[in-house]
Amino acid sequence: MTTQTPGGPRRRAVLTGGLALPIAVTALTGCSGGSSRGDAADPSARLSARAALDSTALLGRYDATAAAHPALADRLRPLRAQVALHIAAFTPSGAASGSVAPTASASSAAVPADQSAALAALADAERRTADARTSALQDAPPQLARLLASVAAAGACHVVLLQGGGG
Repeated sequence: MTTQTPGGPRRRAVLTGGLALPIAVTALTGCSGGSSRGDAADPSARLSARAALDSTALLGRYDATAAAHPALADRLRPLRAQVALHIAAFTPSGAASGSVAPTASASSAAVPADQSAALAALADAERRTADARTSALQDAPPQLARLLASVAAAGACHVVLLQGGGG
């Protein structure tokens, strides 16, 4: 007759735990470098690189708009700072401070001469970037998907602020 001690592990739990360990080890070794599955990280790296490039282009638009309309510089500064942080978040080396210097060639798109039109063009660029990030969610692994969703939401907030909402 077998006696079971209260609070001790049941035989089934021990056996299940024993089976889970080899499966976990196999999964971890299958994901380490050098295996033929090493390409599995490439889609994530490509999505991150694309997102960093998109943020860099958006940062250029902020710089071009602020240069063309100095009166908007103070209003754009906090939004620009967030876009710089987005670049750092999507960059593996992580420009940790998030203080990205103004871009040399600020933007390939011309900034409208009218201040309201310039803000509308910047809002449109933010919207397109947020939409692209939302579309990329379906191909992203969970951790990157959370980051993409968060940054897309920030971009949507930037659109509202650039359009004069939020105070």
